[in-house]
Amino acid sequence: MNRPGTPIGIKIVCLVWVLFALLNIIQIGQVLSTTRLSGELLIPIGLITVLSVAYIVVSIGLWKTRTWAWKGAIGLVVIGSVTALLQGIFGLPIGFLLVLVGIYLVIRRDVFTSGTTAAS
Repeated sequence: MNRPGTPIGIKIVCLVWVLFALLNIIQIGQVLSTTRLSGELLIPIGLITVLSVAYIVVSIGLWKTRTWAWKGAIGLVVIGSVTALLQGIFGLPIGFLLVLVGIYLVIRRDVFTSGTTAAS
């Protein structure tokens, strides 16, 4: 492949996505260990699980500078920012971090558009 290497900033963003996935998995573990599993918890646990998988998939795509991963990351920034704001004061640091990641991704959009078509 004649693609340039992934910029260090994008690699850091990938690590942030993996961190969010791990935090989500820890949240699921805490909920399951402290509460009885009921029908009311199935939807939130399912959504958190789906988000965890999405964070991991998007981080892999970002590392490989795929266009779809940039779009997915922007979507996760929006979803994460909104849910962080809904959590109140405790969600503000996560929301702020997500906004910074979103701004960085918008600034570095060129990494995902120029020369990202792989002819393997």
